[in-house]
Formats: sequence, structure tokens, C-alpha cells
Amino acid sequence: MDKPLTQAELDRLIALEKRIGEIAKEEGLNTVPIDFKIVSANQVIEGMAYRFPVNFSHWSFGRDYDRTRTIYEHEYAGIPYEQVWNFDRPEAFLVETNPFILQVLVVAHVYGHVDFFLSNRYSQIGRMFSDVALQARNAVGRFRSYEQVYGIDVERMMDAALSLEWNQHPEILLDDLDEESQRESLIKSLRFKLRKADGKLSPKEVEEIEKQIQVVSVKTPPEPTYDLLGYIAHHSPKPLKPWAQDVLMVIRDQARALLPNMRTKILNEGWATYWHVRIMRRLFQEGLITAKEHGSFNDFNARVTRESKASLNPYRLGLSLFEDVEDRWNKGRFGPEYENCKDPRKRLNWDTKVNLGRQKIFEVRSCFTDRMAIEALFSDDFIHQENLYIYEEKRFDKEVIYIIVEDDPEIIRQLLKHSHVFYGTPVISVEDGNYDDNGYLYLKHHNTGYELDAAYRDRTLEMIYYLWGRRIYLETTLNDRALLISYDANRNKVIDYAYKK
Repeated sequence: MDKPLTQAELDRLIALEKRIGEIAKEEGLNTVPIDFKIVSANQVIEGMAYRFPVNFSHWSFGRDYDRTRTIYEHEYAGIPYEQVWNFDRPEAFLVETNPFILQVLVVAHVYGHVDFFLSNRYSQIGRMFSDVALQARNAVGRFRSYEQVYGIDVERMMDAALSLEWNQHPEILLDDLDEESQRESLIKSLRFKLRKADGKLSPKEVEEIEKQIQVVSVKTPPEPTYDLLGYIAHHSPKPLKPWAQDVLMVIRDQARALLPNMRTKILNEGWATYWHVRIMRRLFQEGLITAKEHGSFNDFNARVTRESKASLNPYRLGLSLFEDVEDRWNKGRFGPEYENCKDPRKRLNWDTKVNLGRQKIFEVRSCFTDRMAIEALFSDDFIHQENLYIYEEKRFDKEVIYIIVEDDPEIIRQLLKHSHVFYGTPVISVEDGNYDDNGYLYLKHHNTGYELDAAYRDRTLEMIYYLWGRRIYLETTLNDRALLISYDANRNKVIDYAYKK
């Protein structure tokens, strides 16, 4: 394990950080002042487990901390080279035991991340919650005081909230209106429809629209919402006490701040890796790092970008994608003329020298999510080039062999798109918060190709019931058959394959 930096190394790192910032600006990256902190491995593990530099306590955070610390202490693995938070003034942790040249690499990598945070339209959503770190810090004392008064109920409330935190709208750019604004907008739209018709609708059609207006006027929510925690916090018929609403909304807002990072993981890490490679090359060319140090950098970079058949490496895949896009757009390997060319030799030698590569990768960095990149930029050639196949692991004695079981680019794209839209989170909407006029909660599972895991489903229904306090209905499927589940205080489960809404 390496020793902390000497004072001379620290002074040199500060000078190099200044030059890295200058290079970033010269290359067209957006920058702001960044707070770099050299901390212990334990502090980085805490940041990983607790999500923010300081956050409220929960047993799941402690579990994650112990697991990562155990792996680190016994295998010296599991610790990232850095952590960076998308705050108004970005904050980055550097592990104190990393060798000097790795610290330089990390600083360059962080500048790539910060540009992505500032420029990507989806990451900018996370910046809308720029005070989330302050909120997390302030929540520590409040949650502790709640526990002193309400005891185990606070932990149960956190358990329930954390089980639903990622249930948000699949389209992260959607700006949810509050319920009354949403209701007014819908009624206004329906009334405009009546006026625009100007007597051309039949009496029956007019009656139907007027009926819709009446329904929207009282229905909650006016139209389906995917923000389960937000809806429950404001509409639970229990009703929830202010402290409970506070717990739910803190956890909900933290998830909303972090969700864009999940949707751009490949692009964000790829962009930061793309730039740390180029910035480190500039430092070597300018004589600011030695040939030996640049060699050590190459060793570390090879570890960061190594190929894994067991899982996707976002550093490698994202870097390869940006380099592939830059090369293709420099050579004009895009558009109908290129796509329609069937001559393998022409395609291989295709180069119109349009040199649009740099412009294109900056566009991708600004406007794309991982799902969009997979859909638009993962060409058949790129999938084969990167060996993005489905593998089956076979063990022979102590040897592990990976066998390709799927290599069709279209199937690979579909699987990757699905995994980078929902990230394993079921898409659930609140359809009715006063179902059957009894304050029952009616939920709908939107089948995205995967059915709900029964054990997870039932445990989550139990959590939702704890928050709502009245019967819960869940519309879903089982073995491709329509299914309606009801859950109440007696934990009764009514399964009806022929339900009618």
C-alpha cells in the first residue's frame, strides 16, 4: 500500500491541477472551481455507501460500508480512484494512499466529469438539486431527533422510502407539475377542445368531454404519476405526520438528484476517461511529467479500461464509443450514402475528410443519455469491435472460460437499451389515489418485458401499505396473464386473472 504524498509532491500536484484546468479550457471543456480533498480510504468508502460526504444513517448504508471495507482491507480492491459530486461547486475526493501519478490522472479525470455535469442536459437536472448535499447534512440532526421521539417507526419509514426511491418517471426530463397545476392544465385543454369544436361535436361527444372534465376535477391524481414517494407523502390517508413526510421527501429528492448519473454512466465515465488520456498526453508533451511517470499512467489506465466479459466496464466502453464516433464523423462514415453502401472494400476505405468528429462528440456529451447512445451510435461494427456479446461462464477445474451465446447486434442493442432505461427498476404508476371511493391506492405495473419478482413485489406492497394505511391494488401480469393483487391489513392477497377496471 502506497504512502501519502510528501509535501513536495503535494505542491507539485497543486501546480499540475492548475495546468490541467488550463488545458481543459483550451480544449473547449466547461470548468468551474473544484474542491479537491485528499482523504483516507475509509472516507471514500463512507462517501460510496452514504452517497454524499455527510448523510443520515440507515442500516443499509452501514451494510454497504462494511461490505466494501472488508473487500478493500482483504483484497485491496473495491475503492474507486476518485469520487466527484455534481454540486454547484463540485467536490472530489482523492484517496490519500494513491501514488502521485495516479493522483494526477484522477484530477484530469475529474475535470472531464465536471464538464459533463455542466454540459449534459440530463446531468443538469441533478444540478437543479444542487443543495441536496446541504439538505443531507441538515437531515442528520433532524432524523436523529425523530428517532429519539418516535423510535423504530423512523427506521421503518426509511425502509419504506428507500424501497421506492427509484420509482420515478422513465423520462427524466419530464418536469412534474404539482397536482393542482396539472389538474388546471388538463381541464383547460378539455375546455379548449370544446370551444375549438364550435358546435361540430355531437351531443354525445360533448357530454363525454364534460364528463371527463368532471372526473379530472376530483380525480387524484388527475393523470397517472410515477413519482410514488412524492404522491404518497402528500396524499396518504393515514395521514402522515410532518416528520414522516420529511423523511420521505429527503430520500425522494436525493434519488431524483442521483438518477441522471445512473442514466449517463457510460457516457460520463467514457468522457472523463477520454479527456484524462488526452490531458495526460499533453502534460507529458509539455515536459510536466516524466516518461517514467507517463509509463506508470499507462499501466493505471490499462487497469481502468480493461475488458471484462462478466460485466460492462463503463470506462472502457464509453472511451471506445467516443473514439469510434470521433473517427467515424471525421471520415464521414455516417448518413444514408455510407449506410447504403454494400461494398465492404469501399466501406473499409471510406474517408470524406469532413473532420466533424470533435463537433460530434461534444454534441453526444451534451444531448445524449446512455440509452440514446446505444440506440443511435452502437453500430454493428462497434458491437463486434468491442465484443459486446452475451457470454456464458463455464468452469473447468480452476479455469474459467466464457462462451459466446448471443452475438446478434440487434438483439444486443435491445438488451442494452432496456437495461439502460430502467436499470432493473419496475415502472409503476399511481392510477388512482381514491379507488372505489374508499381511499384505496391503485397502482399499475407497466410491463417492460420482465414480470415482477414475487418476493420483492409482496415485500414492497407491505412497505407501501405501511405508508398508505389502506388497501393497495396492483395491476400487473404473471405468466403473461393479467393479474390484480390487493393487499390490506390482514395481508390478504386476492388474485383475479379476469379483473375489470
